[in-house]
Amino acid sequence: MKKYLFYSSDITVNVYEKAKLTPDEKKRLAAQGMRKLPFEASAKDEAEAVEKMLNHFRENTEALKEFAKDYAIASALAGLVFLA
Repeated sequence: MKKYLFYSSDITVNVYEKAKLTPDEKKRLAAQGMRKLPFEASAKDEAEAVEKMLNHFRENTEALKEFAKDYAIASALAGLVFLA
């Protein structure tokens, strides 16, 4: 399997095969305002790598939503305890 890296700008996410991404290409991407996402995927092709990246970020987004709900409930309860 190949390893893939992801670079993003405001509205674009590009995928690159790690073994083929040269230091000059990384500099060019940085000059274009692209930033490396903190995620790598091992996959047979780009399509599978993109699917893995999307699943990863969906799972993280759901986990953050649950954390925010739990935190909000705890904060509300703490506020009620202190008011009483």
